[in-house]
Amino acid sequence: MYKGEADWAFVHSVKQAVSLPVIVNGDICGIDDVAKALEQSGADGVMIGRGAYGRPWLLGQVMHWLRHGTELPGPTIDQQLALILEHYEDMLSHYGRECGVRMARKHLGWYTRGLHGSAEFRNRVNFIEDADDVMRSLGEFYAPLLQRQAA
Repeated sequence: MYKGEADWAFVHSVKQAVSLPVIVNGDICGIDDVAKALEQSGADGVMIGRGAYGRPWLLGQVMHWLRHGTELPGPTIDQQLALILEHYEDMLSHYGRECGVRMARKHLGWYTRGLHGSAEFRNRVNFIEDADDVMRSLGEFYAPLLQRQAA
């Protein structure tokens, strides 16, 4: 749906033309992007959208970098899994189990994107209707990743 790249340099002309605070966004997926967007735009702040899909910790990492100038490491696999399970349970609680299972599918896809075997996992989990079966599938998917992390 989204084509092209964000034109952070164009935001600079907007910043020069107004006296209001200007926020730059678009194509911001990491701290390097934040630095480039702020430098090219001269904006007062940055807004992150799709770049944080599946990586909600990115927002905290960016805030830390903006405040301290140092980067925080990403969460370990076991920390990611704990966050995913908490988010999943919250979705089930908020939406109800039946609707929550369906609503969580896109989030599970974003969380697992780029991990070994994630395409197969998504193809399987997107057709599971039972919340407990999804939890079991998550455990099975993350088990080898956790073993590799422990090694």
